[in-house]
Amino acid sequence: MRRIKKMSAVDRSDVELSFSFARFSDGFDEHIRRSIRGYADLLSDCVALSEYFVENDTVVLDIGCSTGSFLSNVRSRNHNRCPRARYIGVDIEANFAPYWQEESLGNIEFQVADIQSFPIPRSCSFVTSIFSLQFIPEGARQNIVNQIFQTLVPGGAMVVVEKTLCNSSKLNDMLTFIHYDFKRQSFTEAEILAKERSLRSLMKPWSEQQITNSMSAAGFAPDKTQCFWRSHNFAAFIALR
Repeated sequence: MRRIKKMSAVDRSDVELSFSFARFSDGFDEHIRRSIRGYADLLSDCVALSEYFVENDTVVLDIGCSTGSFLSNVRSRNHNRCPRARYIGVDIEANFAPYWQEESLGNIEFQVADIQSFPIPRSCSFVTSIFSLQFIPEGARQNIVNQIFQTLVPGGAMVVVEKTLCNSSKLNDMLTFIHYDFKRQSFTEAEILAKERSLRSLMKPWSEQQITNSMSAAGFAPDKTQCFWRSHNFAAFIALR
């Protein structure tokens, strides 16, 4: 497991000015695990869910694949049963590319691309977007969800994991500060503040209702959309085609 280096004062200043998750590519998975309580359980659940949907001659797409380790685990879980499935990981950050060499196999590929212009392949059986849509301009998100719905095979599924806004501002503050208390176990207060300041212009979270409304607008039936994981203000949803 890669260790995370503590940021110096200069590093923190740089983060405030221009934040990118690729800055933490050395130890990225561990960085997120320390940032979001239950992150490992979330990924484990997503891998387990994939087994219900991945089929031969279909595509598994991971939007914002980062180091590629999650998609590789999905492949490992399904390859013996569905050896003709294809696995595609897409991330806008080129700094993650060196890590993909460790995960590359015959039927898994990674691309540096912006999902807003990336041609989503037909015949997808399982599509995941784990903390990715919240960094896409709000006006462009619906089109992406629409495209995913259209490319899913009957019986396929989309998983969306996002940081969400509570309907109550009071509850939002409570959960936010409990989350900060968790992060203080691994990061300094200065590091937490620097990251929050840098993310405020990049991350535009939706409420849970907005997320489910978006899925419904794309064509996913409300009775086939379900929240299956939650921690503080973070929540995961699965929608069935």
